[in-house]
Amino acid sequence: MKIFAVSIYLILLILPLQGQPENIDYSRYVSLYDSGKHKTALKEMNKIIKNGSDDNRNYFIRGMANLKLKNYKAAIIDLTEAIDRNINKPSRAYYARGSAKVIIGDYNAGISDLSEAIKLDTTYFDAYRDRGRAWLEVKEYEKALDDTDRGMEMNPSSFVIFVTRGVAKFNLKDYDGALKEYYKAISLNPHNGVTYYKRGLVKEQMKDIDGAMLDYDRAIRLDPKKMSRAYVKRGMLKSGKDDFRGAIKDYNKAIKIDPDDYIAYANRGVAKARSKRKNYKGSIKDFTKAIQLYPNRPGAYNNRGFSKYNLGMYKESIDDYNKAIEINPNYSYPHTNRGRSLIELNQNSQACIDFKRALELGDEDATEYIEKHCGRE
Repeated sequence: MKIFAVSIYLILLILPLQGQPENIDYSRYVSLYDSGKHKTALKEMNKIIKNGSDDNRNYFIRGMANLKLKNYKAAIIDLTEAIDRNINKPSRAYYARGSAKVIIGDYNAGISDLSEAIKLDTTYFDAYRDRGRAWLEVKEYEKALDDTDRGMEMNPSSFVIFVTRGVAKFNLKDYDGALKEYYKAISLNPHNGVTYYKRGLVKEQMKDIDGAMLDYDRAIRLDPKKMSRAYVKRGMLKSGKDDFRGAIKDYNKAIKIDPDDYIAYANRGVAKARSKRKNYKGSIKDFTKAIQLYPNRPGAYNNRGFSKYNLGMYKESIDDYNKAIEINPNYSYPHTNRGRSLIELNQNSQACIDFKRALELGDEDATEYIEKHCGRE
């Protein structure tokens, strides 16, 4: 679960501007900031600082404008300056800087700042909430639950708290618990598509396929232009019911939203190969695209080899199986499949080596080929 917009509200609520030097007029900046004109507000604050105002709060204020404009590195520099100048109420600056660090992926440093904010203000709900989400990024799920426990005490109606708890419990394989958290989150905010998507993931794990399908439907209905992952998951469920035509339509929509979605290409390739039309040429194109996006995933090579095999391209299929085995020598299926291609090329002895190795690695289907082709080996 990715992070998040920083919860810094109106400047006047966080940082009263009274007591500033008389020759500096902040009213224009505040008016621009509060009306959402953050770019112009930033220019105004740059002008104030350039004109010689050395008040330490200026850097905090400019840092907030940079955060709103997603200038995260610039915000961190300004907030660090504010902290170094011993700004009043430093917990706010630590919170904002920590959130900016988390957003750019510097999770441990961000957590450190959020922890400092909590140390300075043990009732700082936003810091508990956002540190809870940051713990998810470093896979510290129990710590995420600890922070959200504290957050619930302060704000039992926080939608984000329950989503965070759902993610943590899902990753701890407490699916019943995760499901309850998502139901609570949805009761607080029934219009967030991502929450339905996440609840669908839980239902899949609990083998409630119809329930998962309904949740992916809801997620897509609420936010059809962003729910690429929901389209992919729904497509996978449709494939599981042999609705390959419906699955392909969902993968098409996912790819339209995210043209670099490896999983959508890989799964669309499988659906094309398994559909009634047996569109092996189309599946090869999809597997090739998937390989271009992630060249070290053995499954796409194995599946492309399978499609090539079905088009009679036995030597070319072996090249793909070789690559899949090179990436993961313990992947059983390309051993079986390479053996099948070798049989077509009259290389039975080598094929039997592959079949036996596939069986050792757990592919029970290899038994059939051993019995048929390796009786005298």
